[in-house]
Amino acid sequence: MTATQAAELDRIERGLHDGAQARLVAMGMSMQAAEHLVDADPAAAKAILAEARASSVAALTELRSLVRGINPPVLAERGLVDAVRALALDAPVEVAVRSAVPSRPERPVESALYFAVAELLANVSKHAGATRATVELGYADRTLSATVTDDGAGGADLSAGSGLSGIGRRMAAFGGRLDIDSPAGGPTRVTVAVPCALS
Repeated sequence: MTATQAAELDRIERGLHDGAQARLVAMGMSMQAAEHLVDADPAAAKAILAEARASSVAALTELRSLVRGINPPVLAERGLVDAVRALALDAPVEVAVRSAVPSRPERPVESALYFAVAELLANVSKHAGATRATVELGYADRTLSATVTDDGAGGADLSAGSGLSGIGRRMAAFGGRLDIDSPAGGPTRVTVAVPCALS
């Protein structure tokens, strides 16, 4: 197993262990408590079951989020470039995609870049006030990179506790990096890059 595959497995295991699994265990305990109370105190049993139902909704939301973070079909079947082109077609702003990637990377690396680009394009749509964006996929010096540039207002700040810091942490898990150039007034240019070997 490669280091990138191990990092991806760790991410999935953490998501399951810390989120949905803990909620499901608590739900089971709550239902057991409700079973003991159902005859003696039906109102208390109903209250416990209502809490368990709310917990089941939260667990389902966490599982859906985790599954979304694994791989969409277009990425698994057609690779990073086509998957990013599909993101561009769905974006509410005009997005051009340019690629100079010679072959498919390992799946965990491909997935990490795909989800970073997806989040960056979502940020362009929600926060930048942009009308168009460009995604450039490249490979040089044994590093796979994606650069998202938009014509919005600029001012994106990694230190503001935004989603950008989360992207940076995910890139760091793969030995990669996040670079931001976003002067006030724009344009904003964000690059994510991960070391990998392509043929």
